[in-house]
Amino acid sequence: MEQLSLMNLIEQLKLSPRVKGIFTTGTTATKLTLSSDIDLVIILDKNDESIKSVYTKIENHFSDIFFFDIDFINQLKSRQEVSGNNFDGMFLEWLVKGKIEYDPESLLLTLKNIIDKNPPLQNVTDSEKRDFWIKTNYNFIANLRYYNSSDELYRKALEMRLLYSVIELITAYFSFRGIPWRGEKAAVKYFEEHDLEFFSVFQKYTQSNNLDVKMKYYQDLFNKIFFGDYQKWEDDFVVGISKKDSYKPELTKWWEKLSGKK
Repeated sequence: MEQLSLMNLIEQLKLSPRVKGIFTTGTTATKLTLSSDIDLVIILDKNDESIKSVYTKIENHFSDIFFFDIDFINQLKSRQEVSGNNFDGMFLEWLVKGKIEYDPESLLLTLKNIIDKNPPLQNVTDSEKRDFWIKTNYNFIANLRYYNSSDELYRKALEMRLLYSVIELITAYFSFRGIPWRGEKAAVKYFEEHDLEFFSVFQKYTQSNNLDVKMKYYQDLFNKIFFGDYQKWEDDFVVGISKKDSYKPELTKWWEKLSGKK
């Protein structure tokens, strides 16, 4: 099937009475390169289909098409604070950096003007920070156990565990500092501007082929991620987790009482 050009697709979308706004963002709104994907945001009258996105190809570029509706736009107008890592925060950033392609009722322009004058605070929730605090500490302890095992199977499995453990450290680094995650390219730019030491250790890790060397740099990265209230677990840690996989201090106290720890 022949692919539509981006401009032809936008013109086609404008014909639908259900489409109330369109904007491009990222490099799609500035200048596409060979390595760019296409980011397109469509505002519907009402998202009865509960559609989130469509992945496809446009002009031989991988394309990410996101859908929102008028109710979503309206509820953002009065928000003073949003979660930076959900679609509220991402949508606002996309719109600020984007290019409005179609806006017959000025829905997008009105919201963009509100954001320009009084941008809502984009925070990272405490629950997100706690989740990373648990994951990073838990996996660090497990990874050390695998590394120190005399069983070769454990060490082979550790190579797999490190694949996700390291990226987990990077995302946790941002979460603990209250910085919304905006992808790997934004992370690289942040480290190059604000924390070259951390980025240098990460690069040494990626260039390592020996498990012993990898573990050394993994431990260095682990020790550098913590910030504020979120720190490395002490040797006598007790962390209670609910059935919903969330940290509950009252469960920690419950266990200490039950076990006679205190």
